[in-house]
Amino acid sequence: MLLFVMRHGHAEPFSKSDETRALTDEGREEVAAICKERASELAQVKTIWASPFVRTRQTAKIVAQTFGREVEVQELLTGDTSVSVLLDALAEVDESVFPLMLVSHQPLVGSLVNGLCGSGDEHPMGTASLACLRADVWARDCAELEWLQHKP
Repeated sequence: MLLFVMRHGHAEPFSKSDETRALTDEGREEVAAICKERASELAQVKTIWASPFVRTRQTAKIVAQTFGREVEVQELLTGDTSVSVLLDALAEVDESVFPLMLVSHQPLVGSLVNGLCGSGDEHPMGTASLACLRADVWARDCAELEWLQHKP
């Protein structure tokens, strides 16, 4: 199974709350560039999950519109969710939703990618970074990093 993990694009530094921070023009361009760079791989995605925060929903929407998909908002994709909670949720998901794309925040995206690969902090996840992982089961140290794309 394939799992794509993406961090939202560059967002405005201030808003009424962290949850309402929106993508900047630069952030939208970063996400569009990643979609273009990895178009053949992202075309495989069946399901897109996004954090409820504005910037992640906007990021996921760019991907979804590019590839004709819908976005499902998932409360468990906020940045402070533990990797264990997310892995438990992924274990419950039917294989038919894969390849699945998760759009979320730091520290969750970095902890998830590195935890699945058993790689410590080897794989950084900057804004609009996109990782592709392959595994038979979603558990710590059980995935292989196929590739990691940073913004062009």
